[in-house]
Amino acid sequence: MPDNKTLFERLDQNIKNKINKYVDLAIEFNTTHNIFARSNREEVFSKDILDCLPVLEHIYENKSVMDLGSGGGFPGIVIGISKPKNKIYLVESSRKKVYFLKNTINTLELNNIEVINKTLIQKNNLGSFDYITTRAFANIKKTLNITKNNIHKGSKYLLLKGKMEKIEDEIETTNTKQLSYEIIKLDGKNGERNLVIIKSNE
Repeated sequence: MPDNKTLFERLDQNIKNKINKYVDLAIEFNTTHNIFARSNREEVFSKDILDCLPVLEHIYENKSVMDLGSGGGFPGIVIGISKPKNKIYLVESSRKKVYFLKNTINTLELNNIEVINKTLIQKNNLGSFDYITTRAFANIKKTLNITKNNIHKGSKYLLLKGKMEKIEDEIETTNTKQLSYEIIKLDGKNGERNLVIIKSNE
C-alpha cells in the first residue's frame, strides 16, 4: 500500500481543501474545548488525518459506514469528506464532541454524515451497516460484541489499531470461528500502525 502522504496527494483537490478546512476547525475548537491532545495543525494532519487515509482504500461507493466512538471525527469525518456517495453515521457519547462534529458537518456541508449521540449497547436498534470503523476505541472483542445488531452477512470491520502484539492478543481472546481477519501493516511514521479487517465466514 502507498504511504499515507501519497494517499492524500491522490485525493481530488476539492476533497483536500475540505480536509484542510476540517483541520482548521478542529484546531480552533480544540483551543477552547480540548477534545484531543494536539497542539498545532501539522500534528493533527500527520497524526490524525494521514493516519485515517488507509481505511478509504477498503470502502466501496454507496455503502453505509458506522464510525464507532468518533471523537473528533477520526476516521468518520475523513471518510465522509472523501466518500461523498457513502452514508456515514458517527456514534459518539460525548456532548462536547457531538457539538463539534455537528458544527463541522454544517460548516463543510457534509450532507452524507449523520451524528448519533449515544453510548452504543449490544441490544441497540440502529440497524445494520456495510462497514464498521473504529480508531482508538475498545478492544476487538468488545467492538464485535456491542455491534452484533449492526452487521449483516456482507459487513466488514475496518479497525485502525496499534501494535501487532496487542492485536494478536485481542484476536486470541475473540471467538473467530465464524470470522476471518486480515492485518495490514500501515505507514508507521508516528509509531506502529495496523489495519485489522474482519468479516463473517458465512
